[in-house]
Amino acid sequence: MYFEIANVTVSPVVLILWAMFTGFVFSTVGAAGGILAGMGHITIYGIKNANMIKPMNQILTTITPIISTPLYMRERRLLLPVAIGLGAGGIMGALAGSYLSHTYLSDMQNYKMFFGILTYVIAARLWYEITPRFREKQKKVKEATKNFENKVKELRASGKMNELKEIGVKYTKLGLGRNEFSFGGEKFTYQAWMPFLAGFLVAVISASMGVGGGFLLVPFLASLMGFPMFVVAGTVTLSILITSATSVLNYISMGSVIDYALLSWQIVGIAIGSYIGVMSSKFIKAVYLKGGLALILTYIGTSYVFGPIIFELTGFKM
Repeated sequence: MYFEIANVTVSPVVLILWAMFTGFVFSTVGAAGGILAGMGHITIYGIKNANMIKPMNQILTTITPIISTPLYMRERRLLLPVAIGLGAGGIMGALAGSYLSHTYLSDMQNYKMFFGILTYVIAARLWYEITPRFREKQKKVKEATKNFENKVKELRASGKMNELKEIGVKYTKLGLGRNEFSFGGEKFTYQAWMPFLAGFLVAVISASMGVGGGFLLVPFLASLMGFPMFVVAGTVTLSILITSATSVLNYISMGSVIDYALLSWQIVGIAIGSYIGVMSSKFIKAVYLKGGLALILTYIGTSYVFGPIIFELTGFKM
């Protein structure tokens, strides 16, 4: 099928299947939605306009939060104050990042190179996070995750999955300073200003690349702040809804063109994949989620950063 605005020919089946995979990964891990959407637009579909790809990537990253956020909230697997803080900082960062990128990063080759470098760096970080040494440092997180996984198995066996929310997120202290919540029987604390600052910095980078920012926010919440992966995904996806919407509107106001016909097929796939991802994520161990994401990002980063060199030396095209 030919899409005139994007000037590409691609089967709707391919659009739906890749979008399903993108939605599944994004909703289970809370990251890589924009990166996988970008890989689809750049490599699989062959779109050549960088300033078209960026807002289209981010439109797709807003679909998963719309589908998954109510489900995560129902199971108390979402840190609402943290998501709001990330989103508030993200609005300002998205405006700055989208303006800078639209103005100074419109060349496709430069955009693709920066896209790959950023992806590769995050992949390296995730590989480190699944090593025994790193996981040993996360004892509290591991205990909360283990409690949650055991409860999931118990409730699944008894057919009482609706009781899962009883061990979910419960805030015990809220304010502009030190906040505290419990999850899976473990207590966690953080400073309220940290999500706001992280939201701003990540949004500048993610908006300039035309992605959701989950690939940076997930390591920030899971590693630096020490939150369990079971609450990270829902928290990140909600904040991305806010920042991506801001960035998309700014790109459009600056003249970016969007192929809505091509986008409509992807939205169908994203919605299906997101629902499947949320419903299945609680049955998948957190280390597997991180490992799978690291593998995907490694391939994408390698193909975009080193792909041309590998092709030049061996003739193999990644």
